[in-house]
Amino acid sequence: MDRLNESRIGAVLTDTFAVRASMGTASSLHAQHGVGILVGLDSDVTVTGPDGARVSGRVVVVPPHLPHAASCPGPTLGFLYDPERASHVAGYSRLRGGAFPLEGRLAARFGAALAAHRASLSHPESLDGLAREYAAWLAKESPRREPDGRVARVLEVLRDPEADRRPVVERIGISQAHLQALFVRDVGLPIRTFQLWHRLLVAVAASARLDATNAAHFAGFADLAHFSRTCRRMLGYTPTALRSGLLAV
Repeated sequence: MDRLNESRIGAVLTDTFAVRASMGTASSLHAQHGVGILVGLDSDVTVTGPDGARVSGRVVVVPPHLPHAASCPGPTLGFLYDPERASHVAGYSRLRGGAFPLEGRLAARFGAALAAHRASLSHPESLDGLAREYAAWLAKESPRREPDGRVARVLEVLRDPEADRRPVVERIGISQAHLQALFVRDVGLPIRTFQLWHRLLVAVAASARLDATNAAHFAGFADLAHFSRTCRRMLGYTPTALRSGLLAV
């Protein structure tokens, strides 16, 4: 597991999920290839769409590729799940066709788990445990949708932003155009955008040990400006804001 933060900062990044603890949330409009679960510790989280429509709640679920801005005036936990490696979480997030507040029994379970860990939310181990616990509960509530087997094989290759997909495509025997159509259908975005998303994740992880410019170059971005634009478009923050906003709760 890579840590995004210094020892006192509450944040983790794994292959399946990322968790960020902050003293407040105020993202710009963005759309991420990931399932967002936003939890307000003391106040409601508000998710606003491009048309101004708002969804608020103590726990709000945001499906992949949904343009939105998120805000919360108080301490917040943000969970971001990989929609392929946590397909059960992705399935649950799509149940209502947009962002929605968690309610009823599940909301109570989320709240109880959070209360039990609240004193240790600055520790990555606690955040990791919460992310796994939440995912396990959602797995029991959601439909599971597996991608086409040919897409699944390409997905594993593309997790390396520099990977060449051509040998895999040749082995599975379909055209680039057919693969692109299957990929968009099952994953929800074009192959090049998927690779850009993973390049962004590499850069964000690298910013734990490098300055923003070197993190951008390490991940293969042309320059810091490209990294910053991509970060705002896909995560709703500049690289600097992401790093400096990671405060112990």
